[in-house]
Amino acid sequence: MKRSDMDAALEELYAQVPQPGCKGLCQDSCGPIGMNPREQQRIRERGVKIPHYTEGLALLARGEDYTCPALKDGQCSVYDIRPMSCHLWGAVESMPCPHGCRPEEGLLPDSEGHALLTLSLDVGKADTLSAEELGRFKERFDDPQFRRTVREYVQENRPAADPEQAAEHWRSKAAQYGLSLPAAPKKRPRRRRG
Repeated sequence: MKRSDMDAALEELYAQVPQPGCKGLCQDSCGPIGMNPREQQRIRERGVKIPHYTEGLALLARGEDYTCPALKDGQCSVYDIRPMSCHLWGAVESMPCPHGCRPEEGLLPDSEGHALLTLSLDVGKADTLSAEELGRFKERFDDPQFRRTVREYVQENRPAADPEQAAEHWRSKAAQYGLSLPAAPKKRPRRRRG
């Protein structure tokens, strides 16, 4: 798939997220997130390198601070091309804005928000979710107990003691529902110049 087609597909998904009328007060909520490789590439083309979410989780697990590299003077410097996770912040039931920003049309149900996130991660992939798999995914998020579990996890915003263990935990949870999560990209060894 061409970059322009991926960009168009992402923009089409972003347009389905209601706008919460952001007041620009949520920089403390910015943390490590997963994103589509094309989203990451677009941000890198703007001169901002956001590390893989496992690197950010590792910092938090060690008790260090994590600040999103896209934040400049407390504002997102790539707001117009921010990833789907950031679009969903303040627009989904399980991710309400702590500063009261809310879409006029109301918050998206978790099932719709997570479906949009899943679809955004699939953009450009050859093995995207089928309509049946996406339907099972949405169905799962319609289960109140499952939604409560996800909401508690998101709202607690707890750092994982071991990012690899946390990723494996969520992979196994997804597998229970017939879904799969992408593996973290392998780190390339750094070349020494000299």
